[in-house]
Amino acid sequence: MYPTLESMGVNSTENIEKFTLRYENGQDVLKVYYRREKGSLLPKSKKFKFGRSTKTVLADGGQQTYRQVQEPSLIVVRALEELELIVGKQHDIKVTKEDLILELEHLEKVMESKIADIKEKVNALK
Repeated sequence: MYPTLESMGVNSTENIEKFTLRYENGQDVLKVYYRREKGSLLPKSKKFKFGRSTKTVLADGGQQTYRQVQEPSLIVVRALEELELIVGKQHDIKVTKEDLILELEHLEKVMESKIADIKEKVNALK
């Protein structure tokens, strides 16, 4: 039913809760979030990175000036269409202060963990 998502390894489409798309380091990053029971060992989200294609296009018809334009991958465009069919349009969702605080707290935990890992590696090299 959702061939693009299935080709990406997203099989349990009935459990998809939401998704986000952002641009990071020259790539589109699609993150799919799942509804999970408390204590479930299954992942709560999956992250996919897609490169962008770069085209050189004529910028001004009268003068021979060109510019480079980046376009998203066709796969990410199709995946977004399928995800919007599953969860509906998300453009109307308002971000609350509580949501942002939770996201920030989660990011802080991830960063603290990553920093600790890197410090361990540095200390192991001494």
